[in-house]
Order: sequence, then structure tokens, then C-alpha cells
Amino acid sequence: MKANLKGETDDATCDELWAAVQNIWVRDLAKNVAINLIANAVGKCEVKTYIGGNEVKKGEYFHWNYSPSLNQNSSAFWHKLIWKLCHENKALAIDINGQTVVADSFMRTNNAVIENEYSNVQVEGLTLNKTFSESEVLYFELNNKNMRLFFDGLYGAYAKLIDTSMQNFSWKNGQHWKVHVDGMAAGSDDFKETYKKIQQEYMRTFFDSQNAVLPEFDGYAYEDLNKDAGRTQQNSRDIRALVDDVFAFAAKCFNIPAVLLGGEVEGTSDAIDNFLTFCIDPICDQLQEEMVRKRYGAKEFEKGNYLRIDTTTIKHFDWFSNAVNVDKLISSGAKSINEVRIATGDTPINEGWADKHYMTKNYVEIGKLTNLGGGEND
Repeated sequence: MKANLKGETDDATCDELWAAVQNIWVRDLAKNVAINLIANAVGKCEVKTYIGGNEVKKGEYFHWNYSPSLNQNSSAFWHKLIWKLCHENKALAIDINGQTVVADSFMRTNNAVIENEYSNVQVEGLTLNKTFSESEVLYFELNNKNMRLFFDGLYGAYAKLIDTSMQNFSWKNGQHWKVHVDGMAAGSDDFKETYKKIQQEYMRTFFDSQNAVLPEFDGYAYEDLNKDAGRTQQNSRDIRALVDDVFAFAAKCFNIPAVLLGGEVEGTSDAIDNFLTFCIDPICDQLQEEMVRKRYGAKEFEKGNYLRIDTTTIKHFDWFSNAVNVDKLISSGAKSINEVRIATGDTPINEGWADKHYMTKNYVEIGKLTNLGGGEND
């Protein structure tokens, strides 16, 4: 069914429904690629836990990094949470018997000075018969306005350009012939049946086959309109350019550099830095703020008990290409050997010397340079 200008509904043809579905595919592809990129990045982050201000791998560390619930590992949990957050602009996570799950749907009642309430919470087809207060849930909201709705609205107008370009592509690359029927053949009693048979049995086979012969009957003359039109076949670059525009729109809506969605290789290093700074870091800040304030509270935070989402683990680290940087961090005393190993995703060494800080003799206080034989002006 489709609505006309008068608000009435008419029956839609299969071709019209198929064309609408094809247009939605382009939009959903761009949107889902963007959301999956964000979800994959957040899923690679490590949730670090602290007790008394010291980093420890106990308490909630295993819960958030490996098994939030019995039926989900951490990667699946974060993917579902980020998808809900980006697609619907909001997400709700609740605890059920020590397991943290993401709600599929819920109703939120906003209150001014008392806790908000959440009801009709559904998880995997199960409706929970409980109204949760704000302090009992983890509620996330991505933006003040749902940017996905703006993207869908923009694409609604842009889809017409893609559809027109596809039709133009099909027309320019199709076969267009003219059939001249003389008066004798057109006036015969069986003209309609004969012409229909020529169309269905001979002409269709001729156009659909790689190698075929089109028989020419008395009174029928065929002419290839493409031959004299000076037409060159059109490639799909124009359509690809329009699809790339849709991906660029999706990238802007989710604060992702366009090159990361477009698949380009050049400039990806700077693009990844921008992606982490303007897209991933703000999302992770919101996630950890909600988790700390709800699961720890102010008193525990004052004791140094909290968690932090570490986004530095997203980037792939190559020891050989970063050997000079590693050497500088250790030789300048900025980091210990174990601190560098942990930061790069490696396991720490269970030795006391690996936790010490070292500094080469190349680093000397400026005031001591004169004692080493150099003058004040050297």
C-alpha cells in the first residue's frame, strides 16, 4: 500500500516495492557501516578498574571485559549497546541477578526533582514486571537530537537522485531497436499474435543471449537506434559517486572522518586520530561517567574506587615501527618497562627491575652543563 496526495492508499506494484527496498539498502548500508565501525572501536577498549587509586584486575574487570552476562561476551554486549545508542539515540542497560543486559525496548518517565522511572522493559522477548528507578539502571543518550533522523530525512531527498541515475544508467546501456512493419504485414488478421510471438520468442532471446541470431520476417525490418545515436555506454561511476555522498553524510552524522567509511588508505592515520578524539572519546566518556556514578557513587570514588574506559587500546601497535618511541619513553624515565608493555597490550614482566624507571646520562639539568666543561653560551 502507498499513500497518494489526498492521503488515500493505493496498491503498490512489486516493482515499486522492490525499488523502495533497494533505495533503503543504500541508506542502511552506510548507516550500519558507520555504527559497526564505532561498535568495533568501543569493543576493543579495555575497561580498567581501580581500587584505592591503584589499577587492579579484580572486581568488575572480568565483568566488563569478558562476561557481562551468561549469554553474552563483552564484544557482543558493547555492539548491541552501541547499536541501540547510535540507531535510537538512547540505550538502557540493567542488572538482573548480577548480569548486565541491554534492553530491547522500554518506556521512560522523566521527572524534574525525583528519579526518572523506566517501565515495560523488554529483554530478548521477556517483559520485566518491574518499574526501575534512575539509580537502578544505566541510561545513555548520544545527542540532544537524534542525528539518525536527520540522516534519514536527507537521504529521502537524495534517494531520488540515485534512482534517476540508475534509470539513466540502465537506459544508456540498454538495447534500443526500432521495428518497421509495412502495411501488408500490419493489416494481416494474425498481426497481433505474430508480433507478440516475435517479441517473446525471438527478440527477447536475441537481447538476453550472448550469441544469437534475430530472424527477419517479410514485412518486418529492424534498426539499431544505438548505432547511429553516437551514444557511448555509461559506466557506474556516477552512481558510485552518489553512493559515496551518502556514506559521507552518514560519516558527518556520527562524527566519523569520511575516509574511514570510504575505504581510502591515504591519510588514515590522521583520520583515526580524529575518529578517536571526536567520536569514540566522547562516547566512552559518557559510558564511564554513567557507570561510575551509578555503580560506584561519590563515596567510593573518593576512596579511589572507580573504572575507566581506555581508548588507547583501539590502535594496532607495531613494536618494530615504534621501537624508537619505546626507547625514548623508557630512556627518559617517563615510563617503566612494564608500563610500556601494558600500554601496548603486552603482558608485564614479573620482575622488580621491570617496574623501575630508568634515565640515560644524556639528560642533565641545564645548570649543571657548566660543570661538564661547557660555557654559559654553549
